[in-house]
Amino acid sequence: MLRYLFLIFLLAFTFQVRASHVIGGEITWACAGNGTVFQLTFYRDCNGANINPVSENLNVWYHPTISSITLNFVSRTDISPTCSPVTGSPGQLSCGTGANGGNGLGAIEKIIYRSAPTILPGIPGANGWVFTYDNFSRSNLITNLLNPSSTGITLSATMFASPFSVAGTCTDNSPQFLQDPYFISCAGENYEFNLHPVDSDLDSLTVQFGTPMNSLTAGPYNPPVNPAPIAFEVGFTAQSPTPDASFNPTNIPAALNTSSGNLTFTSATIGSYVVKVVTKSFRQGHLIAQVEREMQLFVVNCSGNNNRPVIQAPFAGNLFETTVDAGTLVTFPIQAVDVELLQDGSPQTNYLTASSLQFGQNFSSTTNCLNAPCATLAPTPIVSGIQGVNTNFSWQTACNHLADATGNLRDLVAYHFVVKVSDNYCQIPKISYKTITVNVRNADVIPATQINCISTAANGDVTVTWNPIVNTNNSFVAYELYSVQNGLEGTFPIGTTSGVITNPNNDLDLFVRVISGCGGLTARNSDTLKNVHVNLFNPANGTAQLSWNTPAPSPLPGMLPTCTVLREYPTGTWSIIATLPYSQTNYIDTIDICNAFLNYQVVYTTPNCLFNSNLAGDNLDDMMTPDQPIISAASVDTTSGQLVLTWNQNYQPDTYGYVIYLEDANGFLQELDTVWGITTTSYNYTGTISGPLTFTVAAFDSCFTVAVPPTYQTSAKANIHTSIYLTSDLNVCNSNVTLNWTNYEGWGSSVINYTVFVQKNGGAWANVGSTSATTFDVTLDPLANYCISIRATNQAGISAFSNLACFFLNTPAPPAIHYLSVATVQDNTVILRHLIEVGTNTSAVQFERYNELTGLFDILVTLPATSSPITYTDKDVDVQQHSYTYRARIIDSCGGLGSVSNYAKTVLLKVTSDQTLKSNHLEWSSYIDFAGDVMFYEIIRGVDGVYTYPPIATRNPDERYYDDDVSMFETSAGKFCYYIIARESENEFHVAENSFSNQACTAIEPVVYIPNAFTPAGANPLFYPVVSYYDVAEYQFSILDRWGQLIFQSSNPNDAWNGTHQGSNENLPSGTYSYVLTIKNGLNQEYYFRGSVTLLR
Repeated sequence: MLRYLFLIFLLAFTFQVRASHVIGGEITWACAGNGTVFQLTFYRDCNGANINPVSENLNVWYHPTISSITLNFVSRTDISPTCSPVTGSPGQLSCGTGANGGNGLGAIEKIIYRSAPTILPGIPGANGWVFTYDNFSRSNLITNLLNPSSTGITLSATMFASPFSVAGTCTDNSPQFLQDPYFISCAGENYEFNLHPVDSDLDSLTVQFGTPMNSLTAGPYNPPVNPAPIAFEVGFTAQSPTPDASFNPTNIPAALNTSSGNLTFTSATIGSYVVKVVTKSFRQGHLIAQVEREMQLFVVNCSGNNNRPVIQAPFAGNLFETTVDAGTLVTFPIQAVDVELLQDGSPQTNYLTASSLQFGQNFSSTTNCLNAPCATLAPTPIVSGIQGVNTNFSWQTACNHLADATGNLRDLVAYHFVVKVSDNYCQIPKISYKTITVNVRNADVIPATQINCISTAANGDVTVTWNPIVNTNNSFVAYELYSVQNGLEGTFPIGTTSGVITNPNNDLDLFVRVISGCGGLTARNSDTLKNVHVNLFNPANGTAQLSWNTPAPSPLPGMLPTCTVLREYPTGTWSIIATLPYSQTNYIDTIDICNAFLNYQVVYTTPNCLFNSNLAGDNLDDMMTPDQPIISAASVDTTSGQLVLTWNQNYQPDTYGYVIYLEDANGFLQELDTVWGITTTSYNYTGTISGPLTFTVAAFDSCFTVAVPPTYQTSAKANIHTSIYLTSDLNVCNSNVTLNWTNYEGWGSSVINYTVFVQKNGGAWANVGSTSATTFDVTLDPLANYCISIRATNQAGISAFSNLACFFLNTPAPPAIHYLSVATVQDNTVILRHLIEVGTNTSAVQFERYNELTGLFDILVTLPATSSPITYTDKDVDVQQHSYTYRARIIDSCGGLGSVSNYAKTVLLKVTSDQTLKSNHLEWSSYIDFAGDVMFYEIIRGVDGVYTYPPIATRNPDERYYDDDVSMFETSAGKFCYYIIARESENEFHVAENSFSNQACTAIEPVVYIPNAFTPAGANPLFYPVVSYYDVAEYQFSILDRWGQLIFQSSNPNDAWNGTHQGSNENLPSGTYSYVLTIKNGLNQEYYFRGSVTLLR
């Protein structure tokens, strides 16, 4: 940013730093006979170095013989802004003479170098021929490039091959720029300038921003390495080379019209900005030329109060663009208004110029332009006027204004006319550019038709059918049927939609041209399609070799993505012998007819047409016996249990079927069966599989041998294959099976391994392991049905399965009784009782307790199942805080874990006291899980440690709460304990269990009343506390005088103080005495009361 501010300072105030003289330029070329004339135009800052007045060289890249071209000096022109100096104004800018001859920023010179006509041998390759001019170094005043003074400039142009290139001959003129750069403008001004790129060959143009390049180093041309692109300062890019709103909110970044070349931007930020524009020309869709213009644009603070002339829009709607039909006379005024004064108060003068290749000579002739009739201006430029300027445009458009570089008439052609109006205000006059676009339209052009069918008759004649056109405005002239090979094949009037080409005996590239439009000269071509032509070659080896072409590179809309090959046999009967992918254009038909003349045809199908080929035929013989079959596998189908023999489809298409052979007990191959059809390549053996089976196969065709009696021609037998035979040995206690099997024979040494598959209870097959041996152990889950099969796999990935070994894996029988009858709390333990059938296959019972932290059951103990019930005491419990869930699991006679029992969950009782209501609230958890269900819950209460029965209440299973009013027990110590008994109804085992909860205790706090005065001889002669809900054994009452001396003490709640000293029995005087009462409740919690009492006498 410091550098950027420094550069702004230089531009605004000093302009004293000098560097390279080149501030822009371009390379173009034009044809001169067969030769090419190259022109280098560059623009020089006259405040810098001088030029070479003799010549410059272009470097040539990628050409095989030419590496440089000399360009001789042609001219130098001072293009500094012209103005009229007056009193109070700066002087006019001028280049002066020699190096540093300019008198200020904006003094600019245009220099032209031009070559002699140069013959360029050959035709450009894919990279084209590149022509470059480079110079070092750039000006350090440039604002948008990083370190500009350490970089140079490379101008380049590229010539590509055109559709009509001729070796050693110039066939294309490059694009050119008709307007010199608009180099210097004022800060805050809406900059608008049209480079006016044109192509004298009527090629299509596109315009875009480009990246400025450094000068070339010594190495070869290899962008972006050499030359390298120049990095931009932060905030600038090649696509945004002028300041945007991040520099100043009023800035509008550069925009370039890609069609006309109109460049616009607004910059309140002064500086020097390099802008590069690339123009490309296209002919018939091919890129054929690329030229570049680089410009260093200056934005400066301008003095005075001057605005640009206003060029008024010539068309309705305030537009600078209109569209007319070819043949229309286009006329309109061009008017500019600039009601402003020079510095001395005199009116300004405006000057109007214009550019376009379509203007006639001197702007007044309707001839001698790019494409006559020419456009004219009256009065002719340069037109001057005071505070405004006017001229009149006139152009008689014609059909030839629609022509492209090849002479074809286009639907619409845009002609750009650039108008430039400047004032004469010094030192930097204001300039306006406007691009007036006249779009010339080809009226009533009928769109191209499309070929919808090309069929070939039996005699070889080709019929081309196309879609009819709509002749709305009667502009139709004719249909013309063309082939690329022969040119015009026929002309057809309206209403005709087909044409016949007499037997071409080859494929042709065909298209239909619709002639219509402006002057009846506009041609619109259909897509090019081919007639399908098939060739037959008979190599006398029992085959017919066919080749043909497709109608188009890819299927037409609606066309099937396949082609059909048909064969005629017998005469008049056609059969499909192959359906092939669309792109396949060859087929070998193996003859399956012993001897006949056969015709062939290829057909591509659309919904409404058959693109059928010609007929190709010859006398052909079946000379091939079937190939020896190759057996894939002798494998058992795991679904049906049958052995399936599979082999390859014979390569000889006249194969009629296959003979199956099975080896007998003596080792001889015996014919087992025959299957028919070349595609029948499998056989299901339905016999018993009691061991490995050995098979082979032979193929036979339709032709008979010369043997007597004649037999079918039969191939050699396939190599024999022997199936796998599996046996199994089951171990119930270990839940294990040992598998043994025979080797698969027939693949030689290519068996990779054997894979063991297990199916459980008819479910999915599971891969349990692989081995190269023929034995394997598998551990299984008990009490399930299993089938096992072995799969052999060879190196080609082919598999074969063995027979199935199926069995049921039993386990020791579970006991008839397996019931956790109760879990009950006893003191601070939990007692478990489990019923088990003794003498069965159960060896032990494993008691388990649920762990709330892990979510799993922990093993507590395993006890032998020698008697029933089995009892276990769980001491590692806290029954006051938790309810515990248990289960029992049997251990079978094999030592395996068996089924789990029902759950048993203890009852947890919680008790809280309401000290105000003198009531205890009980809540408890439900017991889980009696087989006979819980009938009810009994509530047992104990007062001061003494429980009484019957229960104080009975609750239904869904009522697990109770409120106990204990207000009648005020003479107790206030300790209340409870437990719950869950009573089971008699269950299926004729047992009715009881589950006891924990014992939960609480206490009612003592209630104390102590008077504050008494009169020994009066109505209240004794002083004592009135206390309820306390432990009488833990009672102590004391009286102290004002000096803290003990005068009365008793641990008997029935003793009262009568106002005398306990030791001397002396009456004590009236006064205030202190008392201390200490008591405990039924839970041995101590309470302390202290206060004072007044003795009155």
